[in-house]
Amino acid sequence: MSYKLFCLVAFLSIATFSGCSHAAKNDLSKSISATDSRGKVIKLKDVAKRVVVLFPSLLDEVYMLQAGDQVVGIPQQVYQMEDTYAFLSKLDSRIAAKTLPTPTYGGQSSNVESIIALQPDLVITFNTDQDNIEQLEGLDIPVFTCSSADDKSIMAELLGMGTLVGKQERAQEIVDYVDGELDRMQVPSIENAKSVYYAWSKGRIMSTSGKGSLIDMAIRLSGAENACPLPMEAPNISAETMYKWNPDLIILWNSKLSDVYDLKELADLPAVKNKQVFVMSPSFPFDPHTVKFLLFAKQVRHWSFPSYSEEQLKKEMQEAFEVMYGKKGLL
Repeated sequence: MSYKLFCLVAFLSIATFSGCSHAAKNDLSKSISATDSRGKVIKLKDVAKRVVVLFPSLLDEVYMLQAGDQVVGIPQQVYQMEDTYAFLSKLDSRIAAKTLPTPTYGGQSSNVESIIALQPDLVITFNTDQDNIEQLEGLDIPVFTCSSADDKSIMAELLGMGTLVGKQERAQEIVDYVDGELDRMQVPSIENAKSVYYAWSKGRIMSTSGKGSLIDMAIRLSGAENACPLPMEAPNISAETMYKWNPDLIILWNSKLSDVYDLKELADLPAVKNKQVFVMSPSFPFDPHTVKFLLFAKQVRHWSFPSYSEEQLKKEMQEAFEVMYGKKGLL
């Protein structure tokens, strides 16, 4: 090989190598990332096209992001929860026909083999789902976790999900709207603000949410106060404690009014005698684990302050749904 030919080959080789390196760098620069509730940075080579969601609240937010067509697996509870199924059926014909796979058994039980079979490039779940998280990440399947601990974490997690599914602008639109509404809802401290007792679902009247919890945040946002003064996530109390706290209102979630009114031990409680027991029904529009904690707070405000009328509540809920889901006529 002549010296000139050798130099030409060497030059072309270097140029080719440089081009490959440049292309590799470009590929890396195209990767996307978001920090989840664990503080872990989840990196993807590209926007997630096959997404498995393991909890209904998180699936709801994926549909808010208008990324439903990227979902390939959903929680089994979606088909079992009447109001959730009825609403999400309007957004996805696969849910209406019950053809979307459900790699879960209900509750927090999931089938990892079924999840793997769906070939997801992203799984979205709560950070309490530790066993599944460890197994999936051990198989190099990216997992984005959420905590829904408070308003800030809910919105940060929505932005993170939006980034990973390629819906950053949509996520920001929702967050900006909710931020604006939160500012508008702020009220000065109210003397003798009404106290609200929140009871857990399925008739668990003596189980509540304490200070620092998600429900506590939503109640305070409404302008009312949480009747439970305990700095605990989920305390169980006695009837005697309920009388001691003497809440102005009792709010039920996925329970019936009779679950309270039929309790003889609470028959003399002023809130019961004054018929100040209310049910968040249907529960789907008020899910506090999503940005709809805003609507939970608005509903509590209506029950707590008669000046905030039912007509105004309905109008603002309609507006919120149009922004949160990007469609009209869903409520």
